Amino acid sequence: MAVVHVLGALVASFAFGIGVMLIAAWEQERVQKRRLQDASIALGVSVSALDNDESLIPRLLEYSSQRFSADLFRNRLSDLCGYVRAAWGWLGTLVQVGIVVGVGWAMYTSGSENAVYMWSVLAVAIFFWLAAVAFSFTCLLLTGRYPGEARLARKSIAAFIEQRSASQPLEKPLATAWES
Repeated sequence: MAVVHVLGALVASFAFGIGVMLIAAWEQERVQKRRLQDASIALGVSVSALDNDESLIPRLLEYSSQRFSADLFRNRLSDLCGYVRAAWGWLGTLVQVGIVVGVGWAMYTSGSENAVYMWSVLAVAIFFWLAAVAFSFTCLLLTGRYPGEARLARKSIAAFIEQRSASQPLEKPLATAWES
């Protein structure tokens, strides 16, 4: 019976983790669509034009840079919430690993009747996830952003600019110090 408890709890926890990742991917897609809609409204163009019209890139970059600027308090608060949520996720993982190790040790030293406590891994995972969801919605209500959304947007803008500048060669090579 101990094997059923251990395997059942670990498989259920793994399945729950997969479900959480699928929900997170869906949420990211939704946030991206919301960002595109907000940008299209602010710039007065359609969402499809944002994807296809290269001439809108400077306006879109300017809009995004202003909207997700680190100078805005709500963006700083969103960044802080992102760090807190990440730390909460790591804490939840550490607690779950600690429970697995603790229950495994208890089974080794005291007997297999302790295997039933392995189900607490799933309960802890659900608790940490629900608390993270509640925290995320609180951050969304306070800042209009999901935790860490502004920081991720700034990173995306910087990566796009870097990629774009790397793919477009300079029109005139810069002279080195010894050539001038």
